[in-house]
Amino acid sequence: MSKRTRANDYAKMDRMRELPPSSGCFACGLDNPSGLGIRFYTDGKAAYGEYVPTTNYQGYAGVLHGGILTTLLDEAMVKALAVEGIIAVTGKIEVRFRRPAPTGERLLVRGWVKSQRAGGFLAEGEIIDSDGMLLAEAEGLLFSEESRSV
Repeated sequence: MSKRTRANDYAKMDRMRELPPSSGCFACGLDNPSGLGIRFYTDGKAAYGEYVPTTNYQGYAGVLHGGILTTLLDEAMVKALAVEGIIAVTGKIEVRFRRPAPTGERLLVRGWVKSQRAGGFLAEGEIIDSDGMLLAEAEGLLFSEESRSV
C-alpha cells in the first residue's frame, strides 16, 4: 500500500462509525485520567485512530516511548476484531519500529484482521505520521473470549 493511499484512508475518519471505548482502558478509556483517550473509528474493514502524544510519554526528548507505540498498535489490532463484534486479547505481539515517532505531532493508527487461525486471529497494525510515513508496524496473535475459555 502506498503512502498516499494510507494517508487517504485516515482522511475519511469523520465519515466512519465510532467504535465504543472501554471505560477504564489505558488506551481508549475516556474515564481513565492517566490514559491516552484514543477514539477509534471503522469503515467496516479496519480500525482507525489518531493520537497526539505529549512529552509525558516520551523516551528521549521529543520522541514517543516505544512502549506507548506498542500500546497503540496493540489497541488498534484489538479494535480491528471489535469491528467484527469479537472481544479479544493479545497473546503475542511483534513490533517493528521504523522511524522515531515525534511527540506533539498527530499520529495515525490502523489495525486490521489478516486471517483467522485455529483458536485465534492474526492481526496487523501500523502507525504513520500525517505525511503517510510509516513509523511502526506490528503483527499480533489475538484470542477471542470464547477461545480463551476452552
